[in-house]
Amino acid sequence: MGKPVREIVPEELAPDSKGWIQTVVVTLFCVGVAICPLFYLSLFVMAPWLWPVLLAYGMFCVLDPGVENGVGRRREWIRTLRVWDYMVDYFEPRIVTEATLDPERKCIMCVHPHGILSFGPQVVVGAKKVGFDRAYPGITVHPAVLPITLRIPFFGEYLMSMGAISSSRDSIRKCLARGNGHMPGIIIGGAQESLRTDTKVTSLVLKNRKGFVREALLAGADLVPVFVFNENKIYRQVPNPPGSLLYRVQRLFQRYAHFAVPVFYGRNGFTPFKTQITFVAGKPIVVDQIKAPTHQDIDRYHAQYLDALTDLWTRHHAKYDDEAERLDII
Repeated sequence: MGKPVREIVPEELAPDSKGWIQTVVVTLFCVGVAICPLFYLSLFVMAPWLWPVLLAYGMFCVLDPGVENGVGRRREWIRTLRVWDYMVDYFEPRIVTEATLDPERKCIMCVHPHGILSFGPQVVVGAKKVGFDRAYPGITVHPAVLPITLRIPFFGEYLMSMGAISSSRDSIRKCLARGNGHMPGIIIGGAQESLRTDTKVTSLVLKNRKGFVREALLAGADLVPVFVFNENKIYRQVPNPPGSLLYRVQRLFQRYAHFAVPVFYGRNGFTPFKTQITFVAGKPIVVDQIKAPTHQDIDRYHAQYLDALTDLWTRHHAKYDDEAERLDII
C-alpha cells in the first residue's frame, strides 16, 4: 500500500464557470442546503392542497429503512450535476494521498476537522470532477452523519444520494460488513467540534473519542487519517470561547438536541469565503481484528492513531495552510 505522495487536481472545468455567476451559484447551494428543512414546512403554508402528499412523505422520512442500511441511496448522476462545476472552481479542491487503498481490505476513513458545515468533504466526495475515484479506484466512501439529518425531508434525500449513512453503530457495521470497497467516512470530532473552529489554532475533539477505534478492531478495518486543510476558513465563527454564555447555551442545546448550532458568517452574510480546500489522506494504520477488544487494545491503537494524525498535520500544514499555528487535541 505504500506509494509516494501524489496530488490529484480536478478535471478541467468549462470557461463559463468563472465570474460572478460562480459566487451566486455557490451561495445559493449553501443557502439551499441550510434551509432545505424550512422549505418542506413552508409548503404546508404555500400549498395546502399538497398536505396529504407532504404528510405521507414526512411519514416515509421518519420510517425510511434506508437510513440504517449502511450504504444510503447513492446516485452517481448527482455527482455530475453542473452545480458541482461551480463549487469545484470556487474552492479549487485537491486530494493528496500518501498511499493507495486496497478495495479488498476493510477501512474507515477518519476525517478532521469538522468545521462549521463540513463543506470540504462534501465537495471532495460529492463532485466527481475532484477526482476521489481516481485517487482511490474501487473505493466507495459513505459519509456517516447523524441519523436525524437523514430523516429530514429533502435534506436527507440529498445526503443519501451522496452515499451518506447513519453514524449509528449498526449502520457503520453494516457498511464494513459489505466489503467490496465500501468504506464509512467518519468526521470524528462531530457536532462538538463545530463549536471550536478557528483559522489559526485547530482544535480537534479526539482525546476521548475512541468508539471508531473499537469498531475498527471488531471489523479488522484499517484506519485512514485525513486532514482537510482550510476547512475552518470556509466560514468564520462568532467568538464563543469555552465558558462564555454563548458557548454554554450552544453546548446545552447540543446535549438535548444531539446536534450543534454554531453562530457563523461568510462573505456578505452566507457566501462562504473563497479558500482552497486540500484533502490530505495519510497511510492507513493496519488494524488486526479482535472480536473482544479490551480497553488496553483500544487505547494502544488510539494512541497510534493520534501520533499518525499529528504527524500528518505537522508534515503538511506549512504547504497547505501557512496560517496554521497550532494543533490542539482536546
